[in-house]
Amino acid sequence: MLKEEIRLSTQSKIIGKNIHTFDLLDSTNLKAKSLLQEGEEEGTIVIAEEQTAGRGRMGRSWVSERGKNLTFSVVLKPQISPESIGIVSLYGGLAVAEAIQDQSHLHPECKWPNDVLLNGKKCCGILSEAVFKQGSLVGVVMGIGINVNQRVFTRELRATATSMSIETGEELNRISVLVAVVNQMDEQYRLIQAGHLDDIREKWKAYCPMFGRMVSIRHHDSFITGIALDLAHDGGLILTTEHKQIKVLAGDVTLN
Repeated sequence: MLKEEIRLSTQSKIIGKNIHTFDLLDSTNLKAKSLLQEGEEEGTIVIAEEQTAGRGRMGRSWVSERGKNLTFSVVLKPQISPESIGIVSLYGGLAVAEAIQDQSHLHPECKWPNDVLLNGKKCCGILSEAVFKQGSLVGVVMGIGINVNQRVFTRELRATATSMSIETGEELNRISVLVAVVNQMDEQYRLIQAGHLDDIREKWKAYCPMFGRMVSIRHHDSFITGIALDLAHDGGLILTTEHKQIKVLAGDVTLN
């Protein structure tokens, strides 16, 4: 992927100032974390055409066809409390959803906590990892995987995964999609810098259809069922169960 073309096309001020491109990496998140710990500046992007150990949430692997999709990580240094880190994943999902909408006629949906769906199937996954040094937050590495032009998925993924190309019936320019995401990330990041985290929450909620509906959340081996009420200030999901109102910080959501 041509980083000069990306840099020249983007209008961003922070996100994408530095771009590292690789033909092959174990994980863009691992590389970005290493760069962050070495003092890499905020907004740096690490892009790989192929990952040998791409990761999703909860230890899952992230599988992406070489040369068809976008797999990249962004170095962020948000001036927020560690308790609000959950908002960062929402911010990433919001940027991707707005970029997809900008680049196509599609109507993406955000799924808590960090997926973007097209017609009910997963098109994008986000993995945000906080990096600490001596107990202090150094920064956050946000890994983003977007299925752009992949049209064939494994038997295990066919029922749940899709791509922009499948949904539009067209092949898309990956650089154009990436630039749109970068520009959206840059624009929304100003809200985080200004401390307007509630604005991120409200914008994200506009893309999410689950509120007011019964949902089940699986976290490891346990299940919680209730009505999705709202997002907490830290990005947690507030549910009303049969007995009480609770906040859930992580898990896989299914609409009932």
